Amino acid sequence: MKRSAVLSLAVSALLSQAAGADSIRHTTFPSALLGTWAETAEQCAANDKSNILIEPAKYGDASGSCDVRWIVETPGSLGANYAVHALCISASQPAKTQIVNIIIRPEASGRATMGRSFETLKSYQRCPAG
Repeated sequence: MKRSAVLSLAVSALLSQAAGADSIRHTTFPSALLGTWAETAEQCAANDKSNILIEPAKYGDASGSCDVRWIVETPGSLGANYAVHALCISASQPAKTQIVNIIIRPEASGRATMGRSFETLKSYQRCPAG
């Protein structure tokens, strides 16, 4: 009886620590980030080469495509931040690969900021589907 009470208490303590963790690791993007993203509505309409396509486990633009290795979700003052670690292949030199880290900060109304560092974040909007 004592043994099961101690085991129950230990499991409870572990679960409460896991629930309070500051970061969560994922292998795919949350569904709220999937789709095509552009800096302006005009770029959405023109299927601009700088548009970013985010799929469940990869993202890319005209310069190449990246396979997600992992995504770390951390809480921020305005909501979740996503740090994406990916292996990218250049569109012009398919034999060339590199590890790329990007930050994605979702905002309200289908907007997000994205970039390789907090200093280089650019504002994007989700393009209409289709």
